[in-house]
Amino acid sequence: MPTKREDEIKKEAKQILDKFAKALSKVKETPDFYVEREEDRRKEGDGSKGEKEFIDGVFENAPATKGKCFLAEKGGWK
Repeated sequence: MPTKREDEIKKEAKQILDKFAKALSKVKETPDFYVEREEDRRKEGDGSKGEKEFIDGVFENAPATKGKCFLAEKGGWK
């Protein structure tokens, strides 16, 4: 059986949610926003002088590698 304090908390929570729902109902819906572009992919460059150092640093930081591949479980590299 809920205590008097629990009932007060539930009542207050309902008031907050009702107030939020009322405020949210006043928000005007905006149309879908998108940008049209002639091309939707970036152009690959030739790379830069620093690329090898960057790649080497990433592989040094990886917990497990095999050749030039990362060995990882989903969510395991944090």
